[in-house]
Amino acid sequence: MDLTRNERSLRTILNSNFFFIPRFQRPYSWSPENVEELWEDAVQESSGEYFIGSMVVYPETDDTMAVIDGQQRLTTLMMLLCALRAAATEQGDEGLANGTHGFIERKDENDQERFVLTTETSYPYLQDEILSREEAELDAELGREEEEIAAAYARVREFVAGVVTTVTDDPTLAMERKSNEIKRRLKTVRDKLLNLRLIFIEVGDRDDATTIFVTLNSRGKDLEPADLVKAHLLNLLPKKSGLDRPLEQWQSIIDKFDQSQAEIKMTDFLLAVWRSRYENTTAAKLHRAVRQRVKKNNASGFLKQLIADADLFRQVSEPEYRKWATEEEVAAESLRFFRDHGIRQPMPLLLSLMREFDGKRISLKQLRRAFRAIEDYHFTYNVLANKSSSGGVSMFYTKRARDLLNANDANERKREIDNLVKELRGKRPTNAEFDEAFGDLWLTDGVTADKKVVQYVLQRFYRHAKRSTAVDFSKMTIEHLAPQSGGSSHAGRLGNLIYVTEKLNSDLANKSFSAKLERFKKVKDEWIPEDVLQATSWGVKPVAKRTRALAELGRTQVWRG
Repeated sequence: MDLTRNERSLRTILNSNFFFIPRFQRPYSWSPENVEELWEDAVQESSGEYFIGSMVVYPETDDTMAVIDGQQRLTTLMMLLCALRAAATEQGDEGLANGTHGFIERKDENDQERFVLTTETSYPYLQDEILSREEAELDAELGREEEEIAAAYARVREFVAGVVTTVTDDPTLAMERKSNEIKRRLKTVRDKLLNLRLIFIEVGDRDDATTIFVTLNSRGKDLEPADLVKAHLLNLLPKKSGLDRPLEQWQSIIDKFDQSQAEIKMTDFLLAVWRSRYENTTAAKLHRAVRQRVKKNNASGFLKQLIADADLFRQVSEPEYRKWATEEEVAAESLRFFRDHGIRQPMPLLLSLMREFDGKRISLKQLRRAFRAIEDYHFTYNVLANKSSSGGVSMFYTKRARDLLNANDANERKREIDNLVKELRGKRPTNAEFDEAFGDLWLTDGVTADKKVVQYVLQRFYRHAKRSTAVDFSKMTIEHLAPQSGGSSHAGRLGNLIYVTEKLNSDLANKSFSAKLERFKKVKDEWIPEDVLQATSWGVKPVAKRTRALAELGRTQVWRG
């Protein structure tokens, strides 16, 4: 690998070349806190030449270097120069403004005016709104990167304005001296920036640059696996005729996830897709796996797979994103369970199942059966019995996802789902573990640790009893048959709880059990459990008996996989 390394000032660097941030780089993402740290280090605490890190570049053209490392810092420094240029203009110091602008925009060897820094990812916002001295000509759409740039520029404008305000508010300075003092201090800040020192590393070509990009990550830089996969893909898929379709397609996936109510990370998505289609791997090893399999001849196809799976992944992560038919609602309930209880291990298989369902290769009945089997295992094992699934469960789901993908016909797919259900049943806790954990569930106004689990349990019992009826659980709540007041020893047990509509709950108020029973017998449009309707009295023993009966019903019928 050809590589040169030397220390240079920012002044020399900006005067020597034009710079370009390639499309495979991450978008600008410095927070205002990052910007403030640079300001404090480079300006407030710097008394002379100050070292601020390194830049790694490779030659894009004869006079333009592509930036591989240091893009966030370089972009922020350019914004600082822009803020100083604007302040100098406002103070009437055209010499300082013009001189500073010469580090932002200058003529190339063909006598053409060019910005010293250009970037593909935030084009045209950075150039048009910040680097240019002219009024913005384009109505640039603000995406996340543009918003980050706007926030960072607003912060550096505040810092520079603070330099001016310090002088104007200084009561010890005579009024006639303040204008010159402001200009002197702005020039001092500008010169501090230009005197900053960097280790300037130039590598031979784009391939070497990609190697450096990956190596920097392995040495502790804060690149996500998704950044590395993006760099690899875009390196294989160059833009054509000025159109950068691959970058636009990648960004469309990010935009889809950014619009989600769920927190969807690009690396999690890529990992789920890879596990569901190719092989089991970890986030740390994802980039290596992609590099080994995805070459120039199949890179376009892989990107198409990502685009197709992105919509499904958002549906799995955020069930509300999809418009579910009434008969599909049970499947949506399973996905809500995984989301609400933070169950992530089955994601590759959930994605694979949704892919097969939307492709009409498995039926709705098969989808619901598979979802319920996965849901029932994780509820009984992780949520109820509070056991931790081993890494073998992740590998199990990954294998099942790929086996389903590679099944040749409907019979094979049916067999895969049958085997899935059978194997998950074998992984469940013992009957004794189930019954004990079930009996320990408790919910009162004063003890709410189990609230989410109890709500889920009661909803599943309700759904089991009313299988063919659409139920809006958002309009339902928990009724304590025996009152919570009076320090009851059984009020919070599951046997004392039923799910009712909010209206019925309000009607019941604090009535006695016999009065509630009379009201229940008049209910026609919602489910009241038969064992409650048949009760002649209510207390410790009936509640304990019903709790045991519910445990058996749950274990043998409701959560049977």
